[in-house]
Amino acid sequence: METNKQEYMSTCRTYVEKHIDFDFYKTLFDPVRMEILIYLLAYGPKNIKDISENFPQDRSVISRHLDLMHRFGMVEKNKENRNIYYDASRTAVMEKFEDTTSSIKSLMDNAPAK
Repeated sequence: METNKQEYMSTCRTYVEKHIDFDFYKTLFDPVRMEILIYLLAYGPKNIKDISENFPQDRSVISRHLDLMHRFGMVEKNKENRNIYYDASRTAVMEKFEDTTSSIKSLMDNAPAK
């Protein structure tokens, strides 16, 4: 009986590692990046100058955060003339949450009875 539980735990661990993007969530839930996302949700598209003026971190630090957020699809970048404007990628973030919720639900629905 104990072996079956260990096998199931191993199967669950493999499933979770395959279906849940931990790097996305680690990136999202960094306090500074979360504040940047909230700022963009509240104020809409802004350039790096406007964003960095609203945070205590150095502009280069904010820029690195935005680049990482862009790589994970949390923000969109649009170039207008010489400025790059960043905006929260509402659809992409919501889809990631929905995919994660669906994966966890599937895992729970297929759990063996106690």
